[in-house]
Amino acid sequence: MQRVPLDLVKPGMVLAKPILNEKGMALCGEGAELSAAMLERLKRMDVSFVTVKGHPVDLGVEEKSKEQLLAEMQGRFIHVEGDPIMELIKASIGRAIMSAQEEGVETPSHG
Repeated sequence: MQRVPLDLVKPGMVLAKPILNEKGMALCGEGAELSAAMLERLKRMDVSFVTVKGHPVDLGVEEKSKEQLLAEMQGRFIHVEGDPIMELIKASIGRAIMSAQEEGVETPSHG
């Protein structure tokens, strides 16, 4: 599953998640194959991103392993070790990383 800017979406790609408008109404359902006409309509509706199946577009973003993400997170919290609130936040982020990896959610690098 990959979240892709609408400008990079090609006809034939399949939605991994429904596209919802600002009121929560579905514009296109999960599993819909996107056509050129649908893409034009979505652009006119100011849809910016869609989530498609697979990883069809190279966004130039490196995917990181769970271990790499956890190590980065540890490094970012090094200056606040011992602070009970920050330790809770760090633990929550660690659980989120583990959970996202298990569910196959994208965890790209952010530099």
